[in-house]
Amino acid sequence: LQAPINRMSVGEAIRTKRAVRAFTEQPVPDATMREILHAGRRSQSSKNSQPWQFIVITNRETLQALAQCGTYAGHLAGAAFAVALIAERGHEFDLGQAAAAMQLAAWEQGVGSCIAAMWEPERARPILGVPDQLAFDIAISFGYSAEVARTPRMDGRKTLEAIVRWERW
Repeated sequence: LQAPINRMSVGEAIRTKRAVRAFTEQPVPDATMREILHAGRRSQSSKNSQPWQFIVITNRETLQALAQCGTYAGHLAGAAFAVALIAERGHEFDLGQAAAAMQLAAWEQGVGSCIAAMWEPERARPILGVPDQLAFDIAISFGYSAEVARTPRMDGRKTLEAIVRWERW
């Protein structure tokens, strides 16, 4: 049983995207995982440096171990798969671009996701064999949402006027 594919515009994806932290046990097809990874691969980076390496994790024990490496990383344990974002230090913005692209691509496919901060990278690195000189601060959980579908959250968002200044402070 596969979740229906939910094709949408980029604008709709941005408006409706929600963080999903509870997943069904349904696996995400390999082709869908690859489409999500391609979105990260194709994302923009400074001077087209493409500084990232992605580690795909599907092993349940590994996901559970990584879930212990951050205060708010528990959702990794129930994910169908996760992607660890690895790069040389100083490329955090580029990793953020890749993370956003992967999450939007997943959302278009009906796959939920949530960022997990690895607050204890010294514990997380050995789990995946990541060399000490590389940054491993973020993983993303992916899977089909176990939550009841809800309408996009529009309340609680600051207005544009509250956050935008024109030309100067």
